[in-house]
Amino acid sequence: MNKTKSSTAYINNETVYDFLFIGLGAGNSLIFLSLLKRGLVSNKKIAFVEPIKKNTNDKTYCFWALPNDSIVNDLKPIISHFYTAIEVNGSPSQNIEKQPYYFIKSIDLYEYLIDKLINEDIPILNFYADTIISDDEIYHLNTSGGTLKSKLIFDSRTPPYSQINSNEIYLNQSFYGLHIKCEKAVFFEDSFEMMNFNVDQSDFTQFVYTLPFSSKESLIELTRFGSEKIDLDYAKKILDKKIKAEYGSYEIVAEESGCIPMTSYQHPKNDFQGVLNTGAKANLIKPSTGYGFKNMYNFASIVSDNIYNETFKHFNQISLHKKSRFRFYDILLLTILLKWPKKGKKIFTNLFKSQNIYTIFLFLDEKTSFGQEIKIFASLPIFTFIKSLFIHLKKINALRYLFSFVGVLIYFILQYFNNVISLNFGYFLIIIGLLLFGIPHGAVDHLLKAQNKRPLFEFIFRYLIIIISYFIFWRYFPLFSIILFILYSSFHFGESELEEMGVHLNNIKIYIRGFLIGSSVLFFIIFTHLNESIEVISKIRGLDNIKLYTNELIMYKFPLSLISVVYLLCEFLLFKKAGFLMLILMLITGCKMPLILAFSLYFICQHSLNAWGHLKLKLNINSIQLYKSALPYLIGASFLFLSLFIFDFTGLLNLYRLQADGFIFLACISLPHFLLMHQFYKKIIT
Repeated sequence: MNKTKSSTAYINNETVYDFLFIGLGAGNSLIFLSLLKRGLVSNKKIAFVEPIKKNTNDKTYCFWALPNDSIVNDLKPIISHFYTAIEVNGSPSQNIEKQPYYFIKSIDLYEYLIDKLINEDIPILNFYADTIISDDEIYHLNTSGGTLKSKLIFDSRTPPYSQINSNEIYLNQSFYGLHIKCEKAVFFEDSFEMMNFNVDQSDFTQFVYTLPFSSKESLIELTRFGSEKIDLDYAKKILDKKIKAEYGSYEIVAEESGCIPMTSYQHPKNDFQGVLNTGAKANLIKPSTGYGFKNMYNFASIVSDNIYNETFKHFNQISLHKKSRFRFYDILLLTILLKWPKKGKKIFTNLFKSQNIYTIFLFLDEKTSFGQEIKIFASLPIFTFIKSLFIHLKKINALRYLFSFVGVLIYFILQYFNNVISLNFGYFLIIIGLLLFGIPHGAVDHLLKAQNKRPLFEFIFRYLIIIISYFIFWRYFPLFSIILFILYSSFHFGESELEEMGVHLNNIKIYIRGFLIGSSVLFFIIFTHLNESIEVISKIRGLDNIKLYTNELIMYKFPLSLISVVYLLCEFLLFKKAGFLMLILMLITGCKMPLILAFSLYFICQHSLNAWGHLKLKLNINSIQLYKSALPYLIGASFLFLSLFIFDFTGLLNLYRLQADGFIFLACISLPHFLLMHQFYKKIIT
């Protein structure tokens, strides 16, 4: 290692590198080797920034692959061992000759890379990397030794996981291993043991991993999946006891320990187009297993392809394509390991016991078919995964979609047998939904006056003045009132949807976009239920003449409905988030329901629950506290609704009149709510 060309010398500020690598780990090493293989480092100015001398074997890299795969051929010089048989938890050995398990020592990778760097006259700068700034497509990396400039930067630094959102799962795959040499020949050097759970679990998922190098030598490692890292003294005692019991006396050749993150958190892409996150920072480590070496190799091939083809636009967006359902599977398993850590032993034991080993390799490589995955999960403790699913859906605020689906399904089943019963069931759900979320999400508006020093009484008085004034407008200027309602409701609904998608309304383009989303929602509901909508509106005093324009309005029914849903689909393609897709599915499902049910499905299950989640998050308050705050105003809102019938008692005798009165009531109480929520979303509560 003395021949390593490392440097802490003065940095020439005039040098502009073509490629600058931050870190000498596996991710960046494999990218460089891929570039070298394709002849992309010749006549290039390249440097590595690595503060730590890479002269020890600090970790082990393992992967399974076909003997003729490129990863095997490319890395053959540093593959120190491979295995053609596998044991799991003391089970009989299984042949894996068709897809062996390969072993690489990290020191061999480092030395192999460093030899290549010396041959190419590429320095390793022993500095600590700090911030990166951009200057006209040249990126400046501030280091402990000065500033380096480069056209492209490969950044393998991992930000501290302590900063991740509490909604994300974070576990440790911590391990302690001993490279031992026994007195007797006790190992089969072509067979390794992947997981042996016949050790103390200590309220976690713990197993021993055995990788023989010869009949007398092996790496034996204790691994823990859990929220707490494994204690090294504890691990030494466990391993010592197990080794002596199974293999007799031994001597320690070397030790290794470390920790691999097991997390649902996804690192964001780098903000700079010419700076690419690599290694763990590129989300290449599989959350549920900690395997990442093969992903890093495949990622390196994609990176070198882009450079070979001179595809530098959106260079920072390069990623390894992964099917989203496998991330979902990982989250379910991580949730189980977090909530019920003792279940891990049973899950992994059942997995390897019931499935062909090659199927498991495919599954862990995320290459199985959906049919194969169903068979795999059928062999696992299904109720544990169902509980995990419920926790996950609750965490991502998606449990409501499951309940909505069940409610809608029951409604349509009842409708098939008896339309009256299905309608009554639908109305019952509306009442429950309005009392639980629909009205309460607007009944905590007094909490939004946090920066307002006016007394609560004055706030309520002003709030009621707006409601009463708008109600008077409905009595005397109904056309103006309904146009105003459509305008501010469109903005309010769209603003809420954008907030749910993580887009904040901070410029005129976003304001317009929000308005278009909200108006598309409203127009789709109205025009897919046009006859009912006309009937309801005609029951509003002063708007009864709308029936005269029924035929003209029907001409626009299909075009406006189509335009609305197409626009929402376009927005979904931009967001690519399940919540927005569920919004569209709710609207389409509502086409087969009466108007009041269709609107309530959206208003309660989408809009109100979105806003409820935003209030909980931004006010740092839980649902029970919100309900307690909402209860007095919920009662007051119910009283106001009943008061409408003092003015129009006949509304109780006519369904459309009742809906019209409910519509006016909703409009009146939603105007001050809209004004406050707009300020709330802008974080300018006054």
